[in-house]
Amino acid sequence: MLGVVRWYLPQPPTPNPQHPIPNMPRIELIVADIHAATQPSEAFSLILKEKEGDRYVPIIIGMSEARAILVELNRSHTQRPLTHELFVALCGQFGSRLAEVNIVHYEDGVYFANLHIQRPDNSVIVIDARPSDAIALALRSEAPFYMLEEVFNANCLMDQATDVLEEFNPADVLSDTREIRPDAYIEQKIKEMITTELESLLEGAIESEDYELASKIQEEINRRK
Repeated sequence: MLGVVRWYLPQPPTPNPQHPIPNMPRIELIVADIHAATQPSEAFSLILKEKEGDRYVPIIIGMSEARAILVELNRSHTQRPLTHELFVALCGQFGSRLAEVNIVHYEDGVYFANLHIQRPDNSVIVIDARPSDAIALALRSEAPFYMLEEVFNANCLMDQATDVLEEFNPADVLSDTREIRPDAYIEQKIKEMITTELESLLEGAIESEDYELASKIQEEINRRK
């Protein structure tokens, strides 16, 4: 006799009253750069710059997260949907959307973020997320992302901001908010990476079926031989 398998869908998450409310002082951010971190190995530094100003906050992310953000910045079209594309598509099918992202806490070198999902009835649910995933989703959804002012002020870098971003000028690839000239960005990043980083990124691009990005990486690797 065949058994009956029942699938129970979990109830949608409800807003946590402990999450900071959106009207707390916040600073809107843009992605200014991604570059290899000095340590640990295979780590990248995501540079989040205040939209109106010169201060910035670096966040250490892994190779896979860096690749996902680069895909979004490059506006690549893959043959099959990637994880972040799938999340956005699912939200859309249920009439929901990512309204905004908030980075709300910093502790022991780790940042904490919230996704604010707006449902069809305009109610909002808040979901915990890693900043790297949250930023990738915000870029895909064209949603704004913020950091609480007190968190930003406690961790931002000011004196070195101009020096760090001097070689890679965000104005070269960023126009207005998050509108990006993709070719300029991706070509610049590929040229900055060392060969071992390019090889790792190439492997990930092939695995995620981002063949357009893989082709650009392979061209740069071949050029260096």
